[in-house]
Amino acid sequence: MPNKITEDANAVVRRYTSIPAVIDTLRRKQLAILDPRNWDDKNDRHFMELYKEHKNAGGLYGLCAANCSETYHHWKVFTGGGTGGACLVLKRQKLERHLNAVEMPEVTNIRFGDVEYLELDKVRELSPHDMNRLPFLKRAGFTDEDEYRIVIETTKDDQGAVFIDCPTNWIRRIYLNPWLPKSQAESLIATLKELPGCKNVDVRRSYLIDSTTWKKAGDKAAGKKTSRTLKLKIPAAKSSPNAKVKSTKGTTGR
Repeated sequence: MPNKITEDANAVVRRYTSIPAVIDTLRRKQLAILDPRNWDDKNDRHFMELYKEHKNAGGLYGLCAANCSETYHHWKVFTGGGTGGACLVLKRQKLERHLNAVEMPEVTNIRFGDVEYLELDKVRELSPHDMNRLPFLKRAGFTDEDEYRIVIETTKDDQGAVFIDCPTNWIRRIYLNPWLPKSQAESLIATLKELPGCKNVDVRRSYLIDSTTWKKAGDKAAGKKTSRTLKLKIPAAKSSPNAKVKSTKGTTGR
């Protein structure tokens, strides 16, 4: 049921988005709630438009996130499939408490909660009594999204986006796209931390598709001592002309 604040202080929702959107969020300390008329799912767009008409709202805006841990599906579908995506891991309870109490100019209603997934035989049973459910209903074929949604109604339309507060202490972590080259990820992490108030934000590259822990477990099962070596360079000031660089077994756990 929408607008029930979670009792789990450790609960998070994951907002998959673009790197420019992450930069915008960190600079503004706000989340952009976007116009659903641009959503890919036409069924979803239609239900949102019907709800907007039912509420006689000037504008309707929505933000989609995921309740579940990161998945290959979410990275590929919701970040454009390239290397430019990122995931904001948001503290759900802090976000919901704010949404439940905030008053914003031109905003008439804010709703939030989990999406419900219906088979076609169930959707045929919908009646006028179900109009308020429409923004939180999707076809069963989207069940793996495990979606969480924020819906905002306003008196004015065509704003492009509505912004809600999102200070950095509501962000548990930011993951960068697992396909982003490591060197670029390191540069981007440093750049994000240079933004005002973002020095202590936890930003890291996702290792979903390249896990050292996973590989080492496979090596162990196969009877191998290690899957790779980590080369440590001796600082030039402390090395002699004949010093050699040695390899050390093992690697950081990921």
